[in-house]
Amino acid sequence: MGKKRKNKNGVESVLSENERAELSFFMDRLRMQDPRGPSLENCLKSLKQALSHREVLAAALLEALSREGGEVCFRAFCELQGIVRDKRLGKIVRRAGFRFRQKGFEFQEDGAPGPDSSPVILIKGESIKNECRLAVNSVHHFFQYAAYVYSPHSDAYATVVVNVGPVFTCHQLALLDLSRRGFRDLCRSGADFLKSPVHEIPLGHLARVLDDLAALGRIAPGESTDLGKVRNLLAPHRLEDPRPFFLQLWERKGRGIVPEAHEEALVEFLTAEPKVMPPDDGGLPRLSLLEGAVKELEAVKHGILEVPERIKRERERERLMELTRHLMSAEFCRALGRHWEEYALGALLNDDFSTAERVYGLAEHTRAVTDPGASRLMARFVELLMVIHHKFLTSDFEEALRKLYGDEPAEGDSEGPRTPSGLILPGRLIE
Repeated sequence: MGKKRKNKNGVESVLSENERAELSFFMDRLRMQDPRGPSLENCLKSLKQALSHREVLAAALLEALSREGGEVCFRAFCELQGIVRDKRLGKIVRRAGFRFRQKGFEFQEDGAPGPDSSPVILIKGESIKNECRLAVNSVHHFFQYAAYVYSPHSDAYATVVVNVGPVFTCHQLALLDLSRRGFRDLCRSGADFLKSPVHEIPLGHLARVLDDLAALGRIAPGESTDLGKVRNLLAPHRLEDPRPFFLQLWERKGRGIVPEAHEEALVEFLTAEPKVMPPDDGGLPRLSLLEGAVKELEAVKHGILEVPERIKRERERERLMELTRHLMSAEFCRALGRHWEEYALGALLNDDFSTAERVYGLAEHTRAVTDPGASRLMARFVELLMVIHHKFLTSDFEEALRKLYGDEPAEGDSEGPRTPSGLILPGRLIE
């Protein structure tokens, strides 16, 4: 014999047509109630009287209340669950109570059960407690945002999960129904996977992240199903201070004002700390064109014509600027700048003030770029990609590395290939 299939409609499936109509009527009455309105108590008394000798219908109503959720429903559950005394229906009541726990309501023992009262009273927290967490993997440039947010519309909590990778691209956007414990377990498991602490952040920052992802077109169509619902859920929590949360947190940590970073200093920092480069392709949408750009620059750098080194290097710079303009776009620069802002926030949350300050400088400069070909920083970004993917160094980049490391890699750094001029590439650039 085959296994008996569970009835997905629960106890409601055994109700008569008239009883189902009554159940629908009861639910409609409760939906019209204000959880703090004066009529709710009379409504619950009326329901209790109507169901006092109808345990099966009462159990069906308790089940429906737990599926609906909300403060009115949990108060009705408290008032009515004592009606059901039949042990065969007890499992339905316990399962309904479990659903309320998942929706953020807490159970508290309140003395022995009486014949007309419930042995368990559901208590909702005296005040709404929203939570928002962030875990960051700085190696892979991956950010996991998770929020546990109260929704006045459904009178229940919802869990929001947003995963963002390079370059400021949404890889997952989900709206889940979890208990608070389930939410915290999710945060811990995500942080363990990313090898990150769990950081507390304001809901308003997550709201801004989603606004910016949408504005920059960095959410794939397949991940945008719940976007409208999530943005509406977070809208009341937007930060009053319009400045990036990074700046607000920087001040709260007693760091004063973030010093202005000059472009040349940022170019030097990017050269010395390639870990802040987004991994793999750097997020560059036109990476396939990079190989052709490398060949053009190789022809300029190693041309057979006798040209003074000064003229050759100037031509190389001019061609690099043209190629940077062709490979990058202002839209990409805005996304890259926003990505670096989140990376800087991750460093600041870990109290790595030096990295946070410099990467935030990268973010400020990059998102203001309108012509990538006129930006030395964006040109250096392209030069780094050429080293990483093709082991090719422009003359300027090779000179910069010699200033940093000499002809040998820095102590503790792995040894990469040697260039034709004898420079050994630091392993951190190509690993």
